Amino acid sequence: MRLAYRVLLFSSVIIIVLVVAILAIVDNRLYGSITAESAESLAREARFVASQWRGGFEADSLADAAGRSLQRRVTLIDSSGVVVGDSEFDGSELRRLSNHLFRPEIVDASKVGTGVSRRVSASKGDEEIYVAVPAGAGFARVSVSTATVENIFDRARRDILTTGLIALAAAMIAAALFARNVSRPIVELRDVARAMTDRDFDPARISDAPGEVGDLARALSQLSTRLTSLETTRRDFVANVSHELRTPLTVVSGFAETLTDSDVPLAERKEFAEMILANTRRMQQIVDDLLDLSRIESGGWIPKPEQVDLSEVVGEILASLEPAASKKALAVRTYFPAPATSAWADRTAIRQILSNLVENAIRHTSRGVITVFSEAAPDGVWVGVRDTGEGIPEEHLTRIFERFYRADASRARDHGGTGLGLAIVRHMAEAHGGRVRVTSREGEGTAIAAFFPSPPSGATSSSS
Repeated sequence: MRLAYRVLLFSSVIIIVLVVAILAIVDNRLYGSITAESAESLAREARFVASQWRGGFEADSLADAAGRSLQRRVTLIDSSGVVVGDSEFDGSELRRLSNHLFRPEIVDASKVGTGVSRRVSASKGDEEIYVAVPAGAGFARVSVSTATVENIFDRARRDILTTGLIALAAAMIAAALFARNVSRPIVELRDVARAMTDRDFDPARISDAPGEVGDLARALSQLSTRLTSLETTRRDFVANVSHELRTPLTVVSGFAETLTDSDVPLAERKEFAEMILANTRRMQQIVDDLLDLSRIESGGWIPKPEQVDLSEVVGEILASLEPAASKKALAVRTYFPAPATSAWADRTAIRQILSNLVENAIRHTSRGVITVFSEAAPDGVWVGVRDTGEGIPEEHLTRIFERFYRADASRARDHGGTGLGLAIVRHMAEAHGGRVRVTSREGEGTAIAAFFPSPPSGATSSSS
């Protein structure tokens, strides 16, 4: 069953139950109220008749006149219980009426001033409400058939039922409109969700809606957009990985095939083997970097920060990279001013960050100086590398921290880069709660730095 029908059916059931409940409650209270008001009205009429029953008025004539005026049965009873006047009976019929001294309403009237009873009339055979009050010569009683009260009650009940049905119809129309307005965007969202399972992430398919459904629509729109800042990334990632691995695999395959020829001279065999080894290491480096990125992004790696002495860590890095720098006649310097001689960071992570930055600087600098520096900030320390290399065009600066992104792809690949180093730098810095920055001018050099926040209050660690 569709949502609109379910909402309409559920709303209708609730409304019908409420109408029936209200009708039952009002029915009970209304009947009691009408009965009480009828008794009170009869009491007033009985007191009026009692006030008229005095010397000069013949009892039966007074009862007949009062009955015609009030449209009620009026009975006058003397103090001994004998009926001396009745608007419904005359002559011999009046004399045949039984003694009323012990009728409930007469007994109560003699005790408390007003008596009310409801019973089937012995003389008329129908159910009546009797109200009696004391009079100077006895008792005055006024009665009305309960059929009259029932007629009043039936009219009131019909009015209530009619009003309830009108309210039910109006409520059902409102519920139908509400159900349609609610179900329409939900059906649209259902269709969008189904389309998303088929990789159709077009957020334009999602229309806006009010209230919580609108919140859901906006959330789904944001999800669709992200699945789109993710599907593109996935395609690019697959394409980039395939491209990055295809070149070394082609080299390895080609040289390995050549080595199967027994006529290849020994010197060339050694050269080909070295090329196979170099490209195998390149593929291994790509795989290692991808695994590092995967661990960081999935939360599998959590930094364990401590106060790290920058001179010590950089000394270890430069010792391993000195041959590569010397080969290009590059000078590598350090600059760690007094307020920023250490950083609150994971020792392995900051070593890898600075190693990647220094390797990147060596790769893209043909002459000049490479400086590993630090810079104090109010809430932490910047640690980075500055070079005097080729620089990065401005239009590429916002993308250099993406995986496999290169400002000059062919040249970077020739230098041996995997295209993942700066992505690892960014993710490791962000894992510390930090961030990265880059400044560069073409032909003048580049400076890339990672920010490490200050340690939380009370955290202490000694550098090793």
